[in-house]
Amino acid sequence: MKKFWKTVEIKEFENNTFQLLLDKNLLKTPLQNKLIFINYDSAYETSLEWDVDEDILNADDMISYGIYSTAIDRISNDRQLYINEIMQFIDTDMICYRAEKPFELCQLQKLKWDPLLLTVKNYIDIKIDVFQGVIPQKQNITVHKKIREIISQFSDLEISILYRLTNITGSIFISLSLLKGDFLEKDLFETCFLDELWQAEQWGQEEESTSKRKRIYKELKKIVTLIDLTKP
Repeated sequence: MKKFWKTVEIKEFENNTFQLLLDKNLLKTPLQNKLIFINYDSAYETSLEWDVDEDILNADDMISYGIYSTAIDRISNDRQLYINEIMQFIDTDMICYRAEKPFELCQLQKLKWDPLLLTVKNYIDIKIDVFQGVIPQKQNITVHKKIREIISQFSDLEISILYRLTNITGSIFISLSLLKGDFLEKDLFETCFLDELWQAEQWGQEEESTSKRKRIYKELKKIVTLIDLTKP
């Protein structure tokens, strides 16, 4: 995207909501809907994505803008579509599929992933199954039902955040725990990339994989910041 504005301003409107102005023009979503922020801090975080010194902006770096826009343009009109897509991760959630060997990796997965599954179990009052190997298997139908009930109570913005998180991490259970504030940011990266990091420690770093992890780590940090800013 070529930068065509010089100034970015935050303006307060009615009901303590905020919008962004690019050279006095209201910033809108890609579908030209109003882009409204629930507090100043969220507006400020998004403004940083537009108030840059570069002439060409990378849309992939506009994480906050993308999450808000998805909530307004897409999810508000079809919540069930996005909830259904998030729900597809339940039977393939990466932390439910464990290595059969070596022993050290198996123990590390158990140490890092089992507490997360216990956290989610406390949400839904039913055990989440763990499988050996990588062949997809089905979780209990009650797990599906109760997770859907939780997600259905979320706001459009929370669903947008969860949708993006789940697609990045490959884990609805990690993402849900993070969104609900029961998972610490400091453990996020290691937990999401446990297998890759263990392999890199054994066999050495691969430049392409390292670069990809750095990019994803940056995105995860921005999403965590957005979660913190949108809490009441």
